[in-house]
Amino acid sequence: MLPRTLRAARLLVSVSGLAPGAPLDGAVALADALDARRVPATWLVGPRPHPEVAAWATARRRVGDVVLLHGTRPETGGGAKRSGEHTDRGAAAPEARDRRPYRRLPAHEAGLRLTAALRSRDALGLAVDGFAAPGWAVSAGTRAALAAADLGLLVDDAGVHRLGADGAPVRSWRGPVCGAEPRRRRGDPQLVHLALPVGAPLAAAGALVDAALADGATPLGAGELVPRRGPRRPRVAGDPEHWSITA
Repeated sequence: MLPRTLRAARLLVSVSGLAPGAPLDGAVALADALDARRVPATWLVGPRPHPEVAAWATARRRVGDVVLLHGTRPETGGGAKRSGEHTDRGAAAPEARDRRPYRRLPAHEAGLRLTAALRSRDALGLAVDGFAAPGWAVSAGTRAALAAADLGLLVDDAGVHRLGADGAPVRSWRGPVCGAEPRRRRGDPQLVHLALPVGAPLAAAGALVDAALADGATPLGAGELVPRRGPRRPRVAGDPEHWSITA
């Protein structure tokens, strides 16, 4: 069950499973269901999506959803390759074997992986807002590499974070990740993060979202939870923004 007291909580809905060659029917149906509830989605897209997936994710980003880079190497399930699928089985093996491949990754290796993943992203014209690791856990080195690559929005197993220049979180909304069958947790988290697979049954996914909304959680996208803040403008004599109305 979801926590019962969510008056101060925020609701984040992330969706994974937009794999290369995967049909988009489930993603479209889930997006429609969330749109009907005025709940933004955070879509997790791998580094080498099919061009059709990349185009669809880009369109969802234009209407206000968030797109996160989901890992830096394609994951495989060991099945046969679909026609048109963009995969690299040699590179995929380490992430496919490890459920939390980024929990101990040093900054140098994380940086190399990110560089290759962002090059693939750029080739497809896919803009992303941040990063979410398969398995959700990330190392301090991974956070440093993300900040260096200007991917300052991170969703992990502890919540949603805006990273500073050194990779340390400077703003966060904290809460556990709840799957399609969330367990009861003690306390009232700041954040209710529903992590749904793209093929989740619509009735079950809708019931989870409706329960959180009924309990008072405010739905927001990951970027809205920890917005990027620009540098403060220096105070300049004569700037009308700083004139006093009582002078």
